[in-house]
Amino acid sequence: MLTDFFSREGRRKLRIRRAAKTLTERYAQPEMRQAAAERLVEMGVPEAIYQLARRFTMTASNLEQDDQEKRWIRDLLIELGERAVEPLRRYVRGHDEITWVIDALSHLLPADELAAFLFEVLADGDPVAIRGAKAVQIVDFFGGLEAEGVAAGVARCLASTDDTVRIAAVRALGEHRDPATREALLRALTSEEEDSVRVRIAIAGLFADLGWEIRGHRPGVARVLPPGFRITSRGRLLRA
Repeated sequence: MLTDFFSREGRRKLRIRRAAKTLTERYAQPEMRQAAAERLVEMGVPEAIYQLARRFTMTASNLEQDDQEKRWIRDLLIELGERAVEPLRRYVRGHDEITWVIDALSHLLPADELAAFLFEVLADGDPVAIRGAKAVQIVDFFGGLEAEGVAAGVARCLASTDDTVRIAAVRALGEHRDPATREALLRALTSEEEDSVRVRIAIAGLFADLGWEIRGHRPGVARVLPPGFRITSRGRLLRA
């Protein structure tokens, strides 16, 4: 009967809510949180999987135990396979602590698909709006993601109004070492709007480490070159 269906559904929602409350209780015994996580996995519906991921929003009082639990939860999510994808997408859209969930998604989605989703989450193509700790986590993840267009997408983050995001972008571009991003980095370094010495130091350090030339931008680079660097006769940057 229809009333029986709603009754069963209501009881399941209550079980999910109770398990989620225990799972995210900072001072609960680890065994209780583990049992709650296992109940959510057993139920296996999208809401239960989403609540399982919400364990990442809480830091347990024992930091070593906390890290172990989060690794275990990540592995549980990966084992759930395709069923976990949409709940994890929902989590990423709605929460700020996303590093573990992105890691899980990297095992569940092709790299190109994951990159497209994360760029969508960042700012709907508006680099100026890319800011905050959540954006930094995504940009840092891009540093290790091999997918078409990632380096170019990260380069657009150099226009962020948040200097921590700009530094994360420089860091990620350093991992990719894509010469096609050289011009974007030089424009960012020499921009009159760049007001962060830390960003300029990060870009100069990247050019020094990679041995990239600054051709076409030497006067501008000389004007803004931060202390501790010099330009060689061959148009490269060295740490002084």
